[in-house]
Amino acid sequence: MTSDSSPPNKPPAPVRARRWSPPQRAPHRPYRTIVRLLGIPVLAVAAVILYRGLRDRLVLPECDSDTAKKTLAQVLKQLKLEPLRYAPIKTVSSSKDEVVCNAAMPLPDGGIVVADYTFYWQGHTADMRYTVHREAAKKSSLDRTELALDRHHGGARTSRW
Repeated sequence: MTSDSSPPNKPPAPVRARRWSPPQRAPHRPYRTIVRLLGIPVLAVAAVILYRGLRDRLVLPECDSDTAKKTLAQVLKQLKLEPLRYAPIKTVSSSKDEVVCNAAMPLPDGGIVVADYTFYWQGHTADMRYTVHREAAKKSSLDRTELALDRHHGGARTSRW
């Protein structure tokens, strides 16, 4: 018999129950918290910037968006028409393939420039098709009354004010 082995007649020693304790946590690493506090907002900002950059390649501009107004302004400037304001602009119809718009904008001389324009996909880029015409300044009923008075008085204009 060896000294390492227990005698055959002796029963094995009972296993003692241990008291329960929560599992030990990894040591606190403050740089992980800092990375999370800074990393999550940085990722969110990067995602927004990326979306804005890709948005023009994914979605057609709306009729009253800044992109549409800038494009319309470039077209009207080439035609030597510069309206006082770019409003009112109406969306005639809108789908994922085409956005149809209409705008009647006042000119400094009292006329109106009417633009019908459509944004559509040309391959992978948005393109614009447009028609533009100018309407002359309309005479008001006051102008017609003064014209009738001029004719009645032999062409001599008198001021009523």
